[in-house]
Amino acid sequence: MKRFSFSEILTIIIVTSASVAVLLGLGLWTGYLKAEKKKESLRDAMQEVVEKDGVETLFEMAGIPVDQVYYGEELIPLFQSKDGAWVYTSEELRNMAVYKKCKDSVVQILAESSLSDSGQGSGVILSSDGYIVTNKHVVGSGTDFSIVFSDESSARATLVGYDSLSDIAILKTEKEGLVPMELGSSEDLTVGQTLLAIGNPYGYTWSLTSGMVSGVERMVSTSTSASVIPNMIQTDALINPGNSGGPLLDTQGRMVGLVSSIYSTSGSAQGISFALPVESVRDIAEKIIKEGKVSRGWFDFLSVELNSQIVSYCNLSVEKGILVSQVVPMGMADKGGIKGGSEKAQYGSSVIYLGGDVVVAINGRKVEDYTDYFALLFTSSPGDKVDVTVVRNGETVELKGVELVQQTEENTRWILR
Repeated sequence: MKRFSFSEILTIIIVTSASVAVLLGLGLWTGYLKAEKKKESLRDAMQEVVEKDGVETLFEMAGIPVDQVYYGEELIPLFQSKDGAWVYTSEELRNMAVYKKCKDSVVQILAESSLSDSGQGSGVILSSDGYIVTNKHVVGSGTDFSIVFSDESSARATLVGYDSLSDIAILKTEKEGLVPMELGSSEDLTVGQTLLAIGNPYGYTWSLTSGMVSGVERMVSTSTSASVIPNMIQTDALINPGNSGGPLLDTQGRMVGLVSSIYSTSGSAQGISFALPVESVRDIAEKIIKEGKVSRGWFDFLSVELNSQIVSYCNLSVEKGILVSQVVPMGMADKGGIKGGSEKAQYGSSVIYLGGDVVVAINGRKVEDYTDYFALLFTSSPGDKVDVTVVRNGETVELKGVELVQQTEENTRWILR
């Protein structure tokens, strides 16, 4: 038997390994070509199916129900019917999905008497046990109402309570099987963001409109109670009489605000519209349901928002803040150390007193104008004690524990612009 040298054995091993590698490579390549040919044949077959029977047929052949195929965070159905794939744009599908999700939570409110200011309006179902939120001006002075639901059924409802200052009212119906609206958040709303509204404008029930966030943190004066509501959402979504009390929705179908007012010269939708943030709606509704009313804290003094004329005339050391014109004698503000003015002056059609304190902060939070002032007091309660920072004769003075009184429609008018 021939004996191989080490170099010959090494050569044989290398040649053998190379041959095996080549054979394996050829096998893999052959398999790859077969797989690609199979894929190409399958691709041709799939294209033929799509051209002949539509995209949905591919899902059906794979055992996937087409009504369970969704896309996007909104879980919008991709297919509308057997031959309706890609019929609508993504925006249209989103709007349809929001409307379908929310319409059953919106109601039409019809007054049972002539005591309602509008005679009709919209409302939002808050809970399955029958609580409905709407605007105070929708219910007017009435106490009994007819509620129409999206399935065209109706039921009676009674007034639970209201808050004139925020224009919010709560109704209660005994109808069962109600679908409450999903509540979202208004805190992260951004100008330009899409919003939708569902309501009953001019009696045209369950109408959907869309627009965008036009502004946030707006301060709006209401004509019904002469109050000022802070932090309102401004939108260009088409709002008309009858939309009042309906929901303002984000594209996830969550309520971010309650449509409250239209600002225009004619009272129609040619102007701009506002909605109360959902957080305020929820808090106010909870208080009304629990107590039948909303109590807020207020300062018992007559105030004037600083402007350049007052600052210049009085030679003030601050340019922004709330000037205290007069305090109620022996009232809580007076007892808390807040000082009014003594120099009588004509201010438009009103008379004010100059030389008083200028409020620049409440509980350490800056107060530059009435927007800050109302916003800081909006969630307060009568009897609350707050720390007030004022500028007096050019010096900063800290007043601790000034007690708030009950805010009423009358003392809310103790402000001058």
